[in-house]
Amino acid sequence: MPRCLKCGNTKVLASSITSRLEETANPPTYGLLANFDRNGRILTMECQGSDLDEAQEAFENPALYLDTCPVCGSKHIQWQN
Repeated sequence: MPRCLKCGNTKVLASSITSRLEETANPPTYGLLANFDRNGRILTMECQGSDLDEAQEAFENPALYLDTCPVCGSKHIQWQN
């Protein structure tokens, strides 16, 4: 189960390395967000500029892509099996 070491968030993580929309005045902060269940499994993913290939890669390798807590902005994420 992923957990932010700064704020304790276990429900949602973001990717700072995937594409994001930049053509508007207020683009989304992250290109991809993943929502987790209480067992640490991905429930849903929100693509905010990421393409489907990036989303699939993140789904298959979440610890490599989901590297940021969107709640507090920390990149200190702990992944447990």
